[in-house]
Amino acid sequence: MTAIIRQLLDFARRRSPRKASADLVPVAQQVIALLEPLASKRNVAICFEGGGAPVVAEVDSNQLQQALTNLIVNGMQAVSKGGRLMVRLGVERTQPPADHGGPPGEYLRLDVEDTGEGIPASAIDHVFEPFFTTKGVGEGTGLGLSVAYGIVREHGGSMAVHSQVGHGSCFSIYLPRGIRA
Repeated sequence: MTAIIRQLLDFARRRSPRKASADLVPVAQQVIALLEPLASKRNVAICFEGGGAPVVAEVDSNQLQQALTNLIVNGMQAVSKGGRLMVRLGVERTQPPADHGGPPGEYLRLDVEDTGEGIPASAIDHVFEPFFTTKGVGEGTGLGLSVAYGIVREHGGSMAVHSQVGHGSCFSIYLPRGIRA
């Protein structure tokens, strides 16, 4: 009950990001380290790819950690019989979505890919909507992805999802690239 209320409050009273230059590698590694005990209990292995050179962006590290936490927890829930979650960090040249605007350019890309059930095509267009969930009653509030989406948008970024039923899903966060450290 406390977790649900906290999510509702976070959703309703989101604060503006307090951005500072940050290396996303340790940000991602901290989130993974915090969630590994929960993943282990669920028989889910979390792998991280991209820990080489610093990947720098202007972000509110706490808010980005919240967005990444939401994606990883959703991924763990999707991998109900045990499996693997891959968290990848890199740079990609891409065109922002039409509703987001902006020129093509290099963006930081943070992926959370699971080996779960996948998302039906009929649900893909709704996954970032508040209170939408494909989980059973009592298993989710439908706010995790919506909160993550809002955080990423407030950072000038965008999110995408690719999924194949029976093979898993990949949620991608795209953030404007900062200066390389």
